[in-house]
Amino acid sequence: MSSQAFSLQTIDLAKDYREGSGEALHVLSGINLSLNAGETIAIIGASGSGKSTLLNLLGGLDKPTSGQVLINEQDLIAMNEKNRCHARNQHLGFIYQFHHLLPEFTALENVAMPHLISAADKNESRDRAAALLEEVGLSDRSDHKPGELSGGERQRAAIARALINNPDCILADEPTGNLDRKNADMALELIMQLNRKHGTALIMVTHDLHIAEQMDTVYVLEDGLLRTQ
Repeated sequence: MSSQAFSLQTIDLAKDYREGSGEALHVLSGINLSLNAGETIAIIGASGSGKSTLLNLLGGLDKPTSGQVLINEQDLIAMNEKNRCHARNQHLGFIYQFHHLLPEFTALENVAMPHLISAADKNESRDRAAALLEEVGLSDRSDHKPGELSGGERQRAAIARALINNPDCILADEPTGNLDRKNADMALELIMQLNRKHGTALIMVTHDLHIAEQMDTVYVLEDGLLRTQ
């Protein structure tokens, strides 16, 4: 179960890109955002508005030009790489539009992998992965490799993988964007069920208003700034 004391906060988070000696492109300009255990947030915006950039900063996968990302009041950006990786592995789970399952491994092995990376016991990792695959309705597909699974099944395996380390927060980047409506609705329902069951906070980037409106709070990212919908 996720920690009930969890908090994620950004303070004046900004990200610029500069090519050569050209003028800087301001992608994000002073983003202030806060999230607590169990809360759900949707971030919508036009293509190229910086939604994925923001998610990468929240996950410590990229560094901002300025500002802070605080997880339980600890600055993720100020940490060294080892501590940042540890914090990411301990607190965060990631779901992407494309499942990023490794083709040579079974669904069970793919789900177990983040747990194994944290130097966990191999049998414990497999047991946890099996339990999560059962939760997402894939217990009978655990020995299948990604190429033998449907698109919806692959995304369900990716959702299970995101939960393997009992994260406090899921960062989801267009998690239903590569699915047809039926599978998208099933994946969303699953994510929301697991959010409620595990008390996991959720930040979801989406272009789909139907999905966004099911979150507690909807933000629009426009001109580098967040505003509530």
